Amino acid sequence: GNGKTTELNLEEAEKFETGFLYVRSPFESRKEEEDFKIKEIERVAKAKNIDLNIYHAKDDTSKLGLKQNSLTFAFYQDGEVKKKLDFIDLSEDDIHFEVATFVQSVQNVVQSESMFLLIVFRNRSG
Repeated sequence: GNGKTTELNLEEAEKFETGFLYVRSPFESRKEEEDFKIKEIERVAKAKNIDLNIYHAKDDTSKLGLKQNSLTFAFYQDGEVKKKLDFIDLSEDDIHFEVATFVQSVQNVVQSESMFLLIVFRNRSG
């Protein structure tokens, strides 16, 4: 990745395969808070060279065919959520640290998985 941000439509978000996805709340009242979160995520994305995908929900996410709720930042692999960061309990002061830690932990897992692919495949077939 190179730190770029892409806005997805609903279909792309529903079929999202691999990478980082943030789902924005459909509620206007959350806009300011979310703009702040997205800025923080983008800062981390640039620093860590990951691409960020954003889906702006137009409806309550429980009604949509998504694998994550709004106000969450998730890492997907092969169309499944592997790891998720929920912003609901985070204070603004914690966001940068939590996002950076989250991205780092995903990168660590992805690196070790590419080293231990054999083990992973063995576990999957079990």
